[in-house]
Order: sequence, then C-alpha cells, then structure tokens
Amino acid sequence: MRKSTYPWLFSIIVLVVLLIITFILGYTGYFFSLSYLKSNTDLNLGESVLINLEPNETSVSSFTFDGSIMPGEKLNQVIQIKGSDLEKDLRVRVKAEVFFADKVIDFDFVTTDDFVKGNDGYFYLNGELASGNKVTFSNFIVVPDEAIFESSKKYILSIIVENLDATLDVDNIWQFQEENV
Repeated sequence: MRKSTYPWLFSIIVLVVLLIITFILGYTGYFFSLSYLKSNTDLNLGESVLINLEPNETSVSSFTFDGSIMPGEKLNQVIQIKGSDLEKDLRVRVKAEVFFADKVIDFDFVTTDDFVKGNDGYFYLNGELASGNKVTFSNFIVVPDEAIFESSKKYILSIIVENLDATLDVDNIWQFQEENV
C-alpha cells in the first residue's frame, strides 16, 4: 500500500465505526421508546392519586386512557392533594385538560364540598391547605356528553394543580368568580 491511501483508509474505518454506533443507538432508542409507550401509565380507575404540592408552583399529573370511554360515563378516580413541608398555608386551584383531542374537553369532576367551580373552568379550594394536610379533590370523573373519542387512539388527561401563598390577594390574582349553576 502506498502512503497516500492511509488517510482514505482511516477515514473509511472511522465512518464505518460511526455508522455502526449510529445503528446501535438508534436500535436501542427504538426499544426504549417502545417500552416507555407500553409502560403502565394508563389511568388506573379506582386507585388513589396523590399530588404533592410545592409552594407557589404548578404540579401536573398526567394519565393516558384509550378512546373507548363513552360520553356521560362516570369513572371512579380518587385524586388527593397534599401540602408537604410547607412554611405557609396555600390557596389551591385545579383544572383538567385532555391532549390529542380535536377540541378542548372539560371533564367534570364529582368533587368534595372542599372545592367550588369557577367561571374559568378551575376548581378552587374553599379555604387554605395547611402543611402536611391532605384534601380529596375528586372521587369520580364524568366524561362530558359532547366528548367523542376515537377508540383506536390514546389520549392524555392532565390534572393541573396551581397554588399560591395564602397571604397574597389570591382572588384578584386568579380573578376568581364562582360559576353560576
């Protein structure tokens, strides 16, 4: 071999090694993504969900469900909210959003007497959440009558829990107005 072919040979070997590494990473990434998608993230009906709050932050818990649920169906789902290691009491509001739907779908919740629904679609906690206390937000989720899901698709239901320090003027910040029923 001539000395002038060594750089070309070296380049070809480096490119082949990089190609092999790319295939390995792509192949393992494919299987990790499949295992993630098939993981047990479906909405576990009847099991309690506990959402821990950090002061002045938004907490989100998301569940996947298939489109086989029917409009008007009542789903057993207990959702509890807990204030862990808080220095101050919190005011709390909760909203649910469905992703991958064609339009905005507002699930209704059978809430406890501790929550009031506002005109903005949020559910507001009556009073304040003290450190270490836990409050039940929902016992059931009711699928709206106008909701139409495709049974072959997966959807994501996200429960969004916002909180603010109770010493703030929360009603003006959130523009809370109770829903007229």
